[in-house]
Amino acid sequence: MQGFPKNICLALLLFVPWAPSAANGLEDFKFAKVLLSEGEWAAAMNFFGLAIDDGALDSGQLAVAHHLRGVSRGKLNKHRLALRDHKKAVGLDPDYVSAWSSICYQHTAVTKQLEDAMAACNHALRLDPKHAPSYALRAEVWHGQGQPDQAEQDFAHSLQLAPTIWGVYFNRGLFYHDTKRPGKAKQDFIKAHNLAPAWEQRKMATAPIFQGYGIAP
Repeated sequence: MQGFPKNICLALLLFVPWAPSAANGLEDFKFAKVLLSEGEWAAAMNFFGLAIDDGALDSGQLAVAHHLRGVSRGKLNKHRLALRDHKKAVGLDPDYVSAWSSICYQHTAVTKQLEDAMAACNHALRLDPKHAPSYALRAEVWHGQGQPDQAEQDFAHSLQLAPTIWGVYFNRGLFYHDTKRPGKAKQDFIKAHNLAPAWEQRKMATAPIFQGYGIAP
C-alpha cells in the first residue's frame, strides 16, 4: 500500500494567545490543539504531553489529549507511541470513535495487522455508522486485503458522507493509481490539492506522484 496521508483536520476559529508564565494543563491543552491545526506536530506533541502530565484535565479531556498526541506522534513517525496513545484514549473513553479510527489507521499503514485494523474500523462504525473517515480507512484495509470492489465502495461511502475531506480524495487517488486507473487517480489528486490547506498544498507541490501526473503548480 502506498503512502497513506496522515491527516486529521481540526477547525479552530479563534487563536488564544499562550502566556508561558500563566500556563496550566488546560491552557496547554488548548494551545496544543491550535498547534496541531497549523501542522506544528512536534510542538503540539510536547504541549499535549504537558497537559497530560499536569493533572488538571478531566477524563474526557485526557482522552482527547492522548488521542491528539497520538495524531501528532504519528505525523512524526513515532508510530509505536502513537498507537499507545490511541489505545490509552479508548481506555479512558471506550466510545471515542476517532481514536478507534486512528487505531485502525496505525494497524493498516504501519503494523500491517489488517485483521486488527478491520476490527478497529468496524468498531468505530458500530459506534458511529456515519463516521466518514472510518469508511475511508476501512477502504484501505480492503485494499490491503486484495478486495478492490469493497475498497471502492467504502471510499465512495466516505465521500458521500463528507465530500470535502481532501485526504480521502488523496487516498482514493493512490488506490486508483495502484489499480491502474490513472484517469480517475488524476481527478482525485486534483480534487485533493484543491481542497487541502495551503501548507499541505506546498508539500504536494514537491511530491513525485503529483509531479508525475502533472498536477503540481
